[in-house]
Amino acid sequence: MGVENANRIPTSSSENEFTSSGEWDNKNAVFFAKMAIEETAKLYGSIFTRMASKYALEFEVEKLKEKPPENIQGLEEVINYITANLDRYPRGHCALVYGIGKADYKLQGSSAAGSKRAAYGASKSIIGNSGILNSVVGTTEDVFEACKKWIAAVQSTKVMIPTRFIRGENNQVNIVFHACCMHKDACMALLEEGISRMIGGLECIILILINAGVEIITKKHFDYTLEEFDKPDCRGRIFEV
Repeated sequence: MGVENANRIPTSSSENEFTSSGEWDNKNAVFFAKMAIEETAKLYGSIFTRMASKYALEFEVEKLKEKPPENIQGLEEVINYITANLDRYPRGHCALVYGIGKADYKLQGSSAAGSKRAAYGASKSIIGNSGILNSVVGTTEDVFEACKKWIAAVQSTKVMIPTRFIRGENNQVNIVFHACCMHKDACMALLEEGISRMIGGLECIILILINAGVEIITKKHFDYTLEEFDKPDCRGRIFEV
């Protein structure tokens, strides 16, 4: 099922479960991935931007099945190249997600150290730009309720896929991502190269973002784990630490 059909899945909710509908804009996805690179560079410095841009370009030209353009340099030029080719490879943001994960891995020996910082910064910016930061932060310590508030805050960004949230015990939430997930190309590439989290297991950009969002809202610490990948859905869990 393509994301166009997935977008028709209605939003539903109950006391202990809700499903968010998905809405996707390819250009918005590139913009937010660029934001994540810039946020991560605050942690590592300019070397991160150079490395992430290099790996993103390599990923993009592989998907386009062409030689890399001559004299392309810097993140902005890579972004322009990816954006110009969204008609040929609509999931161009995956090149940037891959670039973040691989650069993080090369610098730290695993993914997620810088990626989580990037997600936190990007998430805070998204909530802030939504105009509801003051009304959301600190309003709940319950992770399930925080997920609802987070989805409401970011729905307008149009970088969402259909996602099911199920309340668990001990302030946990189980999350099921629809098989149409637009990030899978990046996940598959990182998996093939053996790039994983420091504690082991696969990385998941959606879990990173949701985890960052609930931490901002609850002012508490959470972690996440991806428990099933591409079967055909992906399933994960966020839990208090």
